[in-house]
Amino acid sequence: MTSEDLALLKSSIDGVVTLETVEGEQFLAQILFVFDDGDTPDVFYLKVEPGPDGNFVPIGSGGRSTLLADIAAVHRLES
Repeated sequence: MTSEDLALLKSSIDGVVTLETVEGEQFLAQILFVFDDGDTPDVFYLKVEPGPDGNFVPIGSGGRSTLLADIAAVHRLES
């Protein structure tokens, strides 16, 4: 993850971005919290999908976390 990706992640709290993992998976994520200190810096988020009325709907019932080292890129949503 680049410093630009980390800055975008931090500025997207409560917003939705596309996360791309080092394994090549891409998904929409509503960012809840970014923890970038300590031994295991990670991001907490809800996986989401577009809803019928233009907003985003959570997939599943719980939040998730991914280590920042496992994120290859963060992308703004195209409008």
